[in-house]
Order: sequence, then structure tokens, then C-alpha cells
Amino acid sequence: MIDERALAEVVDDFRARHRVPGVAVATFDPSGPLATVARGQRSVEEPSAPMRPDTLFRVYSVTKSLTATLIVQLAGEGVVDLDEPVVETLPRFRLRGDGGTARVTLRHLLSHQAGFIPDAVTHDGCGRDPGAIGEAAHAEPARTPLVGAPGQVYSYSNLGFTVAGHVAEVRGQRAFHDLFRERVAEPLGMTRTTHDPAVAMTYPLLQHHVDRDGALRLAHAPWVAAKHAPSSQCWSTVEDMARFGAMHIAGGRCATGSLVSPRLLEEAHRPHADVRLDIDLRYGLGFYIGPRDPAAARFGHEGFYDGMWCKLICVPAAGIGLVWADNRGDELRDPRYRAIDTILAALGAGAADWRRTTGWPDGAGPPDGVFERPASGAGLLLRTRGDRLLVTATDRELALEPVAADVWATPAAPDAAPPWRSHAGSRRVSLGAVRDPGGDVCHVLLNGLPYRRRARQTGTIRTAGRHSGAGLR
Repeated sequence: MIDERALAEVVDDFRARHRVPGVAVATFDPSGPLATVARGQRSVEEPSAPMRPDTLFRVYSVTKSLTATLIVQLAGEGVVDLDEPVVETLPRFRLRGDGGTARVTLRHLLSHQAGFIPDAVTHDGCGRDPGAIGEAAHAEPARTPLVGAPGQVYSYSNLGFTVAGHVAEVRGQRAFHDLFRERVAEPLGMTRTTHDPAVAMTYPLLQHHVDRDGALRLAHAPWVAAKHAPSSQCWSTVEDMARFGAMHIAGGRCATGSLVSPRLLEEAHRPHADVRLDIDLRYGLGFYIGPRDPAAARFGHEGFYDGMWCKLICVPAAGIGLVWADNRGDELRDPRYRAIDTILAALGAGAADWRRTTGWPDGAGPPDGVFERPASGAGLLLRTRGDRLLVTATDRELALEPVAADVWATPAAPDAAPPWRSHAGSRRVSLGAVRDPGGDVCHVLLNGLPYRRRARQTGTIRTAGRHSGAGLR
């Protein structure tokens, strides 16, 4: 079991090697936080302001795990139904072109399978008005392009969580942030966790740092909009998040009793969607699932944006977990992973196994053809050459080798940009095929980004253009 001194040594080594101003880490078991350390500064502009275990940081997309937990709790009490169509609660909810509106459920929304294209988190409508969640949930689905039908393909969507959050507040008859505070944060003792930027600024805050020409500078930008509260706008501390993680590996129990139904919590931790990478990474309800360790899968989430990064990891096989937060960007992903693995190994976690254990069987035909991202104009041209798959996009072509059923991969360049940048957890360019019930390839995912087969295989393909990911993570 790692103690605070050993934990601090790992953190100090990471900071020194990679010019990271501040890092906070908390480990936990089912009873709650264990060792907690905070090293360095919250801001290079305030070197005398130390990083502390109770320093607030924005958790970005780890917010999705918080939201999913609230909704699973509500489902356990019969307030919501994970498999009831959303239109039963939101009669004005419509998908663009009414493409499967009546079939969309909370389960689809929380597992990124509602069909929305991956969306960047925009900041129009910045402010604190809690009504912005409902406004976005009704207005944006009808104008957001679809990449597939409900349940057909994994497509990371912040909008999906906005809609799910509004379903929760309508059924719970409370504003979303009040529901979360009363039903999750307060019972767990998450005293500094908030979805309100005006509340967050009353505490010491971790600041975003970006590298500009070799010098670290603060990114002085708010990046806030109330509509994103269910998907990416929450502030917390490593100690608060450790309490949250402890409840999950304790099967829904906390100091005040049973907070979430164990059966439904298992639903959140169960794979619902396959990201179709060279590694066996799945998505549950608000949680990434994988790797296995050794008999049970780890689960958690990452959150990051332009100069801030955090991660929650739960290792049920070992009964331990970890929360990490620092004030640098996703460019340091792999060094962080190495530091985190060192800590988890000291806590007793087994060797991580990313091998794909299941997958779709090889189909009758290869995924040759043209695939596109709706609205963006971005496309892929796929051609098989022997046992290799040639992938052309953004004026570049790579040859990928088969690594699993309907999955191809090749080593990734360390500085690759989307769509060639490897997905979190992987170090390869990965392409996975999704087949329809008839066995034909209807979609492919390149590093987790979905493309649908072009209906007509005529004309030219635009292989240059915007290939942005899912925005704030």
C-alpha cells in the first residue's frame, strides 16, 4: 500500500520531468480517501499559492460519470426509467429529420448511442441560468446532424448528456444542480463540488496552463455555459472525487447508507458500446470500461481541455481507486499514464490487460468504400490490399494491419492531429468496423470518431477539412 511520502515522490518526479506547475492525487478504497498529496502551485502567476488537496479544479468530462450516477440513482427509485423513450418526458424532443426520435432512451444518451455526431462544446449562451439546460435539450437535437440511428453506433456526445440531465430535472422536479447536490454530493460529503462557476470562484482554483513558445502561460478564458452542466461543467477536488469513487467500488454504499441500487450501479459499469479500438475499451453509462485487472474491468473517465487534465479510475478487482488532477493539457497523456500505473501497482492493482476479448465476427466483405462525417464534410476512403486496409483522410494515407475481428491498427505518430491521433488508452491509429444486421459494414470508427457509409459511391470525397473530436473531455 502506497503512503503519502511514496505518492509524493511519484508526483514530484512527474512534475519535474514535464514542467507541470501543480498536481493533486487522492487514492481511495471502499471506505473513502486513503493517501492524498498536492504538490506545486495552482498558478505560475501566483507562485506563493500552493496546490492543496482541497483546491478546486474543473473535472470536465468526468462530469458525465457524476450525471450518470445521479440518473441511475433516480432510476433505482422509480423516478426515471432508463429504457423509456425520452419523448415520454420531453414531448417537444425531436431528432433532426425525426430520425428515430421515438426510440431514444436515457440508456442511449448515457452510453453515447443516441446517434448525434461528436460535438464540440461551444460557449454560446454563457451564463448561470439553469434554464439553459432545458432550452438546449429541446432546441439543439432538432438541428444536430445524426451519424446513425439510436443504438447503432458509438458517437461521443456532450449534447446527449444535456438531454439526459434535463430528463432528470423534469422528472425530479428540481434544477439539475440542486438534484445532484441533494442526492449525490451532500450524502457523500462532497462539500466543495459545484456546477456553478460563481460558486467555484469563491474557492482557490486550479488554473489552466498552456505552452506558448516554450513558456507556460495561463489561459485566461472562462469556457463556461450553463447548458453543459450535465456533460462537462463541474468543479470538484481530489478528496471529493475520491469519496465519489469509493462509493462506486463499495457497490453504492456510503457513510449514510445505500446511496445507489447495486444492481443499477452494475448497469453503469457494464459495457454498452464498443469504441472499436485495438484495445478493449468500452463505454457503459457515463463510464469508460477497461482494461481488465485481472478478472474485473476497471472503470472511470478522463476530463481535459486546453491546459487542465484529470482522471478518475476505479479498480474493483483490487478494491482501490485513484483521482489525479493537474494544470497542463492532454499533450502529457502518456507520461501521466505511466505515473498513474506506478501508483496503482503500489496500491495492489494487477497488470492491466487491454486485449480484446470479444468482438464482432469477421463479416462477408471488407469495409471498402467511402465513409463520411455528416455536416463536417470530412471523409475516409477505405481500400483493402491483401490483408491490409488503406485509409485515406486529410491528404494522408496509412496502411493498417488486422489486430482483431473487424479492427485494424498501426503505430501512431506522437504528434498526430485528428483524425489520426490515437484515442486515450491506445498508442495506435485504430479503425473498427460496425456491421448492420445483414453483415454489411454501415459505419467505421477511426480512433473512436464515427463515420457512416456514403449512400452512393459516386463522386469525389473531401479528405481534407475539420476532423475535430468531441470538444471538452
